[in-house]
Amino acid sequence: MAAGATMKCLSMNLSRAPARERSQFAFASAQRARLYAEFRLLGGCVLLVTCHRTELYFTCARERAESCLLELAHAERAAFEYFPAAEEHLFLLAAGLESMLLGEDEILGQIRDAYEEARAAGVSAGLDEVFQSAVHCGRRVRAETKISAVACSIATLAANEAARFLPGGGNVMVVGGTGRFGASVLKNLAAHAGFTVYAAERTHGVPASVAGDVISFPYAARYALLAQMHVVISTTSSPHTVFEAPRVAEGIRSSQRERLFLDLAMPPDIDGAVGELAGCKLVGVDAFSRQAKENNQKKQQAALAARAVVAECLSELYAAQASRRYLSAFGAPVAGELALLRSRDPQAFVARVNGLIGDKS
Repeated sequence: MAAGATMKCLSMNLSRAPARERSQFAFASAQRARLYAEFRLLGGCVLLVTCHRTELYFTCARERAESCLLELAHAERAAFEYFPAAEEHLFLLAAGLESMLLGEDEILGQIRDAYEEARAAGVSAGLDEVFQSAVHCGRRVRAETKISAVACSIATLAANEAARFLPGGGNVMVVGGTGRFGASVLKNLAAHAGFTVYAAERTHGVPASVAGDVISFPYAARYALLAQMHVVISTTSSPHTVFEAPRVAEGIRSSQRERLFLDLAMPPDIDGAVGELAGCKLVGVDAFSRQAKENNQKKQQAALAARAVVAECLSELYAAQASRRYLSAFGAPVAGELALLRSRDPQAFVARVNGLIGDKS
């Protein structure tokens, strides 16, 4: 659009920053609440935090938004990517086209949850229509294209990695399975025969959809059970270390076997020194890039179709915005002509409105 308020975005993602730097900006719920409290005086914002990215969508000045993020992270600088008009970026992200894994489904739920959190905090003003349209676009893409035909997500890759490590089956511990992403990990593990899955319980218990397929245990017992485990998967939203190397070493001392630790959290859940313990292999979330590349190569045609749907959804959003803002400024004959054009070709409608605005300026 040539005029009107534009949503902006500051993004720190897998392609721009390593896990160590991203972990500074993996804000927990209390930190997000503090940011939203500050933005009540600045304008609308939505904060999206996933294992691969932290993105702030906002309507105020870039400098003020960036300052808020740096202050919250206690950082002096960061490798942010800046989108001065972020609607297209958000739509592409919701469609699964900006993820490490093309067509991943989890990002759509994460965007919806981030928006609902901001809306509940009373800071989504000016961004509601864009986020609602982006979620609708993401659903359309998955319904109308084959971008998600070959189901693939970090949860899928993690379960596959566990299966390669344990071709004959074995014991798998999941810590963080009570969240949306953790539940996806549990469901993907259930697709592999031979696993005995142990899931840590915390506040909400094990999800009902997988509760019958796992053995639940108290979160505090995670170290005591390590000796029995072959694979440990951790995917909590905790800002603290969930598995400390000295306590892991003590927990596995009585059982000398090869173990795989998969850390799918941001900030990381597992002490990096665990990977240096005898018999322990530690794999972080960023290490799945090779499998992601293979997945993405298979989905190139579907990605083209998905981009076409995104372009159509964006045109419809821009047309709705232009109609509300400018249609009443034109005389009845022109307004009638524009309304007909919008129904036939939203993109041409937006171009026509922008041309008329330019003639008036």
